[in-house]
Amino acid sequence: MRPFFHSLALVALLPLAARAITPEEAEFFEKEIRPVLVEQCIKCHGPEKQKGDVRLDSRAAMLKAADDGQVAVPGKPDESELIKSIRHQGDSKMPAKADKLPEHQIAALAEWVKMGMPWPENEKAATPAASAEATKGHWSWQPIANPAPPAVKDAAKWARTDLDRFILAKLEEKKITPSPLAPKRTLIRRATYDLTGLPPSAEEIDAFEKDSSPNAFAKVVDRLLASPRYGERWGRFWLDVARYSDTKGYLAGGEERRYPFSYTYRDWVIAAFNRDLPYDQFIVQQIAGDQLAKDGDNTPMAAQGFLTLGRRFLNSQPDIIDDRIDVVCRGLMGLSVGCARCHDHKFDPITQKDYYALYGVFGSSMEKPSGELPLLGGTPDPEYQKQLAEREADIENFFVEKETLFAWRTLLTVGAPAVLPQQMRGQFMDRAGREALTKLKNKIDELNASPLAPPRAMALLDAPQPMNPHVFVRGNPARPGEPVPRRFLAVLSGGDPKPFEKGSGRLELAQSIASKSNPLTARVFVNRVWNLHFGRGLVRTPGDFGTKGEPPTHPELLDWLASKFMADGWSMKKLHRTIMLSATYQQASDDRPDAAQADPDNRLLWRTNRRRLDFEAMRDSLLACAGQLDLQMGGRGVELAAPPFAKRRAVYGYIDRQNLPGVFRTFDFASPDAMSPQRFVTTVPQQALFMMNSPFVIDNARALVGQPKYQEANAYEEEVQELYRRVFARKAERAEVDAALRFVMNAITNPASREAEKPVWQYGWGGYDESAKRVDFHPFPHFADKGKIWQAGAKFPDPAPAVGYVSLHADGGHPGRDSAHSAIRRWTAPRDGVVSITGTLERPEPTGDGVLGRIVSSRAGELLKVEVGAKQSAPTNLARVEVKAGETLDFIVDPRADDTSDSFRWHPVIGSDDGNWDAKAQFAGPPPPRPAALKPWEQYAQVLLETNEFAFVD
Repeated sequence: MRPFFHSLALVALLPLAARAITPEEAEFFEKEIRPVLVEQCIKCHGPEKQKGDVRLDSRAAMLKAADDGQVAVPGKPDESELIKSIRHQGDSKMPAKADKLPEHQIAALAEWVKMGMPWPENEKAATPAASAEATKGHWSWQPIANPAPPAVKDAAKWARTDLDRFILAKLEEKKITPSPLAPKRTLIRRATYDLTGLPPSAEEIDAFEKDSSPNAFAKVVDRLLASPRYGERWGRFWLDVARYSDTKGYLAGGEERRYPFSYTYRDWVIAAFNRDLPYDQFIVQQIAGDQLAKDGDNTPMAAQGFLTLGRRFLNSQPDIIDDRIDVVCRGLMGLSVGCARCHDHKFDPITQKDYYALYGVFGSSMEKPSGELPLLGGTPDPEYQKQLAEREADIENFFVEKETLFAWRTLLTVGAPAVLPQQMRGQFMDRAGREALTKLKNKIDELNASPLAPPRAMALLDAPQPMNPHVFVRGNPARPGEPVPRRFLAVLSGGDPKPFEKGSGRLELAQSIASKSNPLTARVFVNRVWNLHFGRGLVRTPGDFGTKGEPPTHPELLDWLASKFMADGWSMKKLHRTIMLSATYQQASDDRPDAAQADPDNRLLWRTNRRRLDFEAMRDSLLACAGQLDLQMGGRGVELAAPPFAKRRAVYGYIDRQNLPGVFRTFDFASPDAMSPQRFVTTVPQQALFMMNSPFVIDNARALVGQPKYQEANAYEEEVQELYRRVFARKAERAEVDAALRFVMNAITNPASREAEKPVWQYGWGGYDESAKRVDFHPFPHFADKGKIWQAGAKFPDPAPAVGYVSLHADGGHPGRDSAHSAIRRWTAPRDGVVSITGTLERPEPTGDGVLGRIVSSRAGELLKVEVGAKQSAPTNLARVEVKAGETLDFIVDPRADDTSDSFRWHPVIGSDDGNWDAKAQFAGPPPPRPAALKPWEQYAQVLLETNEFAFVD
């Protein structure tokens, strides 16, 4: 019973040059990076011209030094002159003779450098005809065959289904024998987690172990498939593909960030899996549900959250459409069509015409305001209708007021009052008017995001008049080129795609994707299901079935499964049964040196891959073991990461794509920013720290010991057995009981110390006494949660004459009115060592006398002193500073003679060989109150929750 979370592997990160880049990295480069370099950089920094002796047309050129430093430092965007220049930090600003790049392009370039600057092989873009010709034999474009199961030697001894024959044939070629069947206890745990994401109960395990009938496991599978928990488990898997989120991402202008009815899509997905909606209909409803709704039943329209719940990209329509093309093509067909936005796809037979044909489909579709979205049954609450009417009236009155004012102005200037048509309302408002209108509209969105609002479908409708798309030259909407009809991809249409004729064409698009003649759709889905059952797909690049993706390890099996899937009416539940009733699925997961030598990566499936619980299964299992799990289904999302912790299943968690809680990322949750074909699996120290220190885990350890059956135990050994029954669904062995009793007795006789650790970063005000070389530091007593600002009191500015605006936030802050009330950001060294300090003190306002910045060591005194005038900045870099454990470094900003306009930006980074302390990234409010110390038996319960046996499926 080894503690998994306490035995973390050390993984050395290979430099990019030492490994092949991934398909995801290649796609990111082609979609986000190459277009920016071509449009914005190559003219001045390419093969013909190298301004400043800098070239940006190859990775090798970027790695060379420039006049001011290294052009790009892989993995370190903040140290790269390229990123500093496009951020307009320092003297060099790029582009030199144009506006600053849009923020999303700057963020993409910074992320690319952080990734290690992946740059695909420099291949010439093939012409469409040459590309199609060169790749026509690629396996994924071929029609799906229905191969006969191969003949094998030892079928009678091991194979249970035709599926097993495909696996056994490959194993026999390599002279590898398959593994024996897993023990029944392991098998039911594997199946229960796979289908429901929850652990089996001790009673369910006992019943299965006692059932000696030939179809005992089939009965287990059928019971699990019939459970409502099945839809919750597999619905969450699909939400990764759909990049589900309850928010829109970053938006400007104060627009409401929440999607008011996102949950109706999530609930539709769960219900669709539970009722085994055929997968072809599952696809069609998500793309064109608005055209299937009838007789007042708008349920199919709820499915369209698949399209509408993506990022909003500052409401950039081309980017929103690009995101929808990606989720449809990569999510459903494994094709990176988005790579053809700016140029023909460099590797697959997908042209710009293909891309913009689909662009026209989604450009011919529209969304309605939240209050006008289709209702999903029921009658709205009278109070909701009353408040909605009031808020809509406020907007109408606002328009009337502004239009009346506009009419008077035109009367006075041109002699006649102007009357604006309905479609031009709001177009002639100034910035203040637009902001006021946004606030009024937000009030309707806030009402619709409240429990009072009736459920509505996040639908996408056909526009009254379809658009006639054009190819955008180099992806630039301001440069329309050749017109193209709305149609399907040429490579999947026999080279002769017919134009769509019905409205936007979304229904025809959906039918083309969900067609049995489409060679990709069924293959992609059965591969995705296989991947989730085995930990790896038959195709190990589930989001890329193109020429740069991996070929299938068992191509005949993939086709056999896809063919059977369609023949079975696209039934998802029948597909599960086909896979799970095979001997391949039911194999043991034990390692075998003989087989591992012949097939070290287990590509031939001579055993089952061991898998760790994902975030949702781990969280739900903690609640289930502790008897705390709330099985209520549906409804609005709940907060998972903050106390008081919700007890509902993780699938019902509120997902904020811009502010995803750290625990989600720690446990490899799929990013909601884009379609996710599969999750990464990492082993990092933060996972162990969460299991040891999280109040959520501690609460459940305490609740586990508080269960009635545990409390009724009459002896210590009975208490151990009850904990084992709830956590592992088995009896503890004698040695385990003895170890438990030793642990508990030791905890009773030697209670652990609970000294509170000081936070690394602290925030306060005070002054620096130069003669005494001492800092007078006063921690801020108040944290304004709304603005995320530390300040001297609840009122801001503080009424005390000398205190004023003294405050600190993630980027910087403001000093008080005299030197004794300087703003101080304090760092405490956690251990002895040598550190470096990098940063820039900026004072952006043009008025006032500037600020004085200091870095002061509690041991060595003043290390640095800089004066920064109005609208100036100064570097605050120290290459080498020796520190001792407990020593403090204070970053002090003094207002000098007065504090007029003394807002500053200063968020230093303290670096060392074993990690960095980033003042901005690590800025935080007050720590949550420490939970009460666990009692000895509660400590032991927490230890059990940290073990391999709990954390792994097998």
